[in-house]
Formats: sequence, C-alpha cells, structure tokens
Amino acid sequence: SGLVANDTITWAKGEVLGKGAYGTVYCGLTSQGQLIAVKQVCLDSSDPDAAKKEYNRLQGEVDLLKTLRHSNIVGFLGTSLYQHVVSIFMEYIPGGSIASILHRLKLFVTDFKISKKLECQINKDCFHFPLRFGPLPERVLALYTHQILEGVAFLHQNRVIHRDLKGNNVMLMPTGVIKLIDFGCARRLSCLNPTAPNSGELLKSIHGTPYWMAPEDQSVRPSADQLLKHSF
Repeated sequence: SGLVANDTITWAKGEVLGKGAYGTVYCGLTSQGQLIAVKQVCLDSSDPDAAKKEYNRLQGEVDLLKTLRHSNIVGFLGTSLYQHVVSIFMEYIPGGSIASILHRLKLFVTDFKISKKLECQINKDCFHFPLRFGPLPERVLALYTHQILEGVAFLHQNRVIHRDLKGNNVMLMPTGVIKLIDFGCARRLSCLNPTAPNSGELLKSIHGTPYWMAPEDQSVRPSADQLLKHSF
C-alpha cells in the first residue's frame, strides 16, 4: 500500500486541532516525546469505489507533501493505514491559524467593554493569547505577508497550485514563522499553460472556499497560478 510507511510512527491521540471536509486533525504525542499533528481520514469500507477514490486523493496529497521541503510549508513526517483509517503525520504548529488570531483580536475590539468575565473566558478559550495587543502592527503584517509569498513562490516554482489558500490554512509558529498547510486540494501541473495538452481536465475542476476563490475559478474557467492572488 502506498500510504503505509516502513517506519510507522507510534503515537498517542490527543485533542482535536481542527475538522474539515476531508478529515480530522489531532494533536499527537510520539513514543519519542515529540508533539505532532495527525490528519486522519476514514475510508468507507462499505463502498469500495468511494474508498479507492478517497485513497487515491490522499495518495496524491502525500506525494506532494513528500517533495515540498520549505521553511514556510508544513513539514511531512509519514503515513499509516490501519483498519480503513489513513493517518498523515505532520509537523505540529502550536500558534494556530492567522484566521484564529484575527478572530481573537476582533473579539477583543468588539467585546472589550462588556465584562472582565468575558475577557477571562476569551483568554481561556484562546490558549491565553494576549488580547491587550490590539490590531496587528503593520510591521508584523508585512513579516507575515512576506513569508506567505515565499511559501507560495516555492509552490509555483515546483509547479504546485494550492487551490485553497485562506486564513485557516496559514499557520503561525510561536517564533513568528508562517507555515502553509492543507494540501488536500493542491495539484502539481505539468504546465501552467491552460491550453497545453493534458492540462484541461485538471485546470477546469472547481476546488477551494467560495469567499476566497477568484471569479475565474467559480465560473469553471481554466485555473492558473495567478488565481492565488485573489485568495491572497
């Protein structure tokens, strides 16, 4: 099986980090004491055709992650398949997403005067994120933006289109390093020219989150790397 590694990671399942259309991501602790992120997807054993299709999709995601080594791309650690559950092991990013950080700041600005009790609850629910900072400084936004673009440029240099770039898929390390995640919709193109042979079927498929999609994508016109500019 292509998704079964020879050196399967031994780990214990922790809290849920996130859920999406294609699976659930957990925090895991390995037998070596390393915190990791584990994306798990259950294959439908009652529908062999659907299970095979999902398996092939996951195999494509893993094949991409294996080759994408960059400081602004989430690190890939391995895979396993056990009792119809595919596990993809990745680097753990404890800082949360840019979307969650901005949401916390919005909560602070909106509810700042309501009550101290609410503020304490927000701090508790948001991993003690310091609400007192207010809006992100321009310099911080510039640092984040630069790193996002570095990650996207690396993808495009390797002919990879993310196709679901959004705040929830841009993560922050405690050190301030940005990491792009979730390559479930990503594809590697043989050519970025939509008129090239064998590129039409791939480029005309619709993927992504509506509010972050370019109008060209939603109208089923050929996608290209410039469509990410709209998401950005």
